[in-house]
Amino acid sequence: MNKVISPDRKLDVRLSKAADRLPKTLEFSEVVRALRRRMVLILAVAVLCLAFAVHYLSAITPTYASGGQLLLGSQGLSEQNSFDLVEAQVLSNAVIEGEIAIMRSNEILIKVVRKLRLDEDPEFNPALREQSEPNPVTTWLKTTLKSILKPAQQEGSTAVAAAAPVNQEILDAASVNERTLGELGAAVNIVRRGLSIKQQGTSFLMSVQATSESGPKAAAISNTVMSEYIRFLADERFQAASRFAVWLEGRVEELANNVEASERAVLELRGAMEADADNGARLEQQMQEFTTKLVNARAELAEAEAQARRAIQVNDDGGPLAAANILTSDTILEFRRTLTDLRREEAEASLNFSETSARMDAIRRAIAKTEAELSGEVNNLLLQLNNRVEILRLNVRTLAISLRSFEGLNLERSKQLIKLNQLQRVADINRRVYEDFLGRYRQVSEFQKIPVSDAKVITYATPPVSPSYPRKKVAAILSLIGGLSIGAALALFVELRPKKLSAPLQISRETGMAVLGSTPRLKKIGSARELLRQLQKDKALAQAALNLADNVNLHTGRTLRSIFVTSHNANENRTFTSVLLAWASVQRGKSCVLVDGDFRTAQLTKSLGVSDEASFISAIHNEKPPSECVVVMGSDSGFDCIGTQVSAADPSVIYNAERVQELISVLREAYEVVIVDAPGLEDASNSFANLNSQDLGIFTIAKNKITLGKIEDSLHIFEEMKLGGSGIVLNGMV
Repeated sequence: MNKVISPDRKLDVRLSKAADRLPKTLEFSEVVRALRRRMVLILAVAVLCLAFAVHYLSAITPTYASGGQLLLGSQGLSEQNSFDLVEAQVLSNAVIEGEIAIMRSNEILIKVVRKLRLDEDPEFNPALREQSEPNPVTTWLKTTLKSILKPAQQEGSTAVAAAAPVNQEILDAASVNERTLGELGAAVNIVRRGLSIKQQGTSFLMSVQATSESGPKAAAISNTVMSEYIRFLADERFQAASRFAVWLEGRVEELANNVEASERAVLELRGAMEADADNGARLEQQMQEFTTKLVNARAELAEAEAQARRAIQVNDDGGPLAAANILTSDTILEFRRTLTDLRREEAEASLNFSETSARMDAIRRAIAKTEAELSGEVNNLLLQLNNRVEILRLNVRTLAISLRSFEGLNLERSKQLIKLNQLQRVADINRRVYEDFLGRYRQVSEFQKIPVSDAKVITYATPPVSPSYPRKKVAAILSLIGGLSIGAALALFVELRPKKLSAPLQISRETGMAVLGSTPRLKKIGSARELLRQLQKDKALAQAALNLADNVNLHTGRTLRSIFVTSHNANENRTFTSVLLAWASVQRGKSCVLVDGDFRTAQLTKSLGVSDEASFISAIHNEKPPSECVVVMGSDSGFDCIGTQVSAADPSVIYNAERVQELISVLREAYEVVIVDAPGLEDASNSFANLNSQDLGIFTIAKNKITLGKIEDSLHIFEEMKLGGSGIVLNGMV
């Protein structure tokens, strides 16, 4: 039974080929052999780089670099009792960056240019240089690059510019820099480009280096930049000190007025308080006296209230006689003695007289009268106690009111003391601020007489003996080393890059398959019809086709009845190879039929221009007999052809059908040679089965068009089909 590649087998094939394509470790010996084989290329590249470097070094103008060292700041030696404006700067990275910007500023560089008269030097003034004839090639390159890099302007930009005119104020403000530089702009910019100012590590030491075509000029520029920067700092500090002195003068006058006003207010308030010194002492004494009186009055009031409450309580509970026992009064004592005597007489009379006697009656009337008088006296005493309590209460309230008035007067005096203390503190502060500002003013006034700078030149620049650029020896050595490196890299790239298949021996060695032949390189051929016409005219092409057919027979050692021609993908090389084999078979006296077996593209049918109504697909589906599908091509080719229709079916399924095998057998009986233009094998579903052990498979490869890595999967599928024989044809037609 015919063999078909199963989907699982197809997956195994892809996995095995993917494993074969994994990158392999490049051994050192292989690299050495590759470099030896390409030694001429390496040396040629190295010599070319060295020659280019020598030419470049001889063409450029050497430049000299010279630099000095500048120390920023006074390094902690400044006085600590002066303002930051007068004392040395506190340096930081941000401040150092600002100082570098000052040294590179227009103000400093303009002074350098004017002092050294660099605007009269052609090196720094392009207008003084001799104008040479422009190189047309260089001019064309510059123009082309500008046209490419220049952004395209919008169509309406001119109209917008015309509609929105710019006023003179904007133009003046925009051209401030140009007006500042004036005619020195070109020289200043050239000096700035050649000036390098860097901080030495994290220190305050600055390296100032200038480059020029002359060593003395480079040293002069570096030294002048440092000296002008130091002079700039001194001038700035002097001007700042002058402005500060003017401000301090006005501030000192203002502070003097404040001190005078505050001290005057203290003296006035103290004088007013000292004038009332006696009143203050009397106020303290009176407050003490009234406080003592108030305490005594409150104690006496408490005692009187307690006595009155007790007497009233006893009177309410026991009556006037009981209340008389706790009240102390001569009248009460007299009444109590009288009652005692009368009660004694009553007791003695009761022994001698009867209860109804006149004596007993007179004694009882005297006792009642005495008790009534005692009761009246008790009520009088109680009333006196209440009156005394009310008087004492009134006295306490009067004393309290007087004491509060004294306290108010004392509070007012305390407020005056607080105000006096506050005025005294303000006066002291104003006096200290005034004295401090006065001292500052004197310092600044003295400082104005001495120009001081926070920078110092540590090392002045000296004219260099040799140019700093270019370093010819170093450049030559580096160019030689670079040339050898580039040559080695180029050699490795040429040796190790995937090579396109171009020679039979290369293909046979890398694929392990026999190369049956090759076709010569021809110009572009549009179709198989053009190829047949070319065979009639080109003897070399015709001989190559005959040789290809002979090589096929010699390779297998027998006369083949059917040949399946395939390739990696659907291309004209496969179709042209099929046409060449069919034409050569006819020229060798054999009958031949050419079958378009590529159902996916029907390329042969289109290239020969045959009809696809009666096609190979129709014969397979039993829609038409094979005899009706054959198209006779004519005398120019001598072979017959069977076209096909484009179908979405998998070729692997169709070629495995028994109907296809029967059709191929019928064609073998009718023709001596059957050539099938089979599908490309880039997709495993395009593979065709082992139709017959007498069949030959031919895999066509376009010369110099593809690498082995791209067709490895297709070649593996081609080998898996295991036809009666297989080989490769190298097609040179483009």
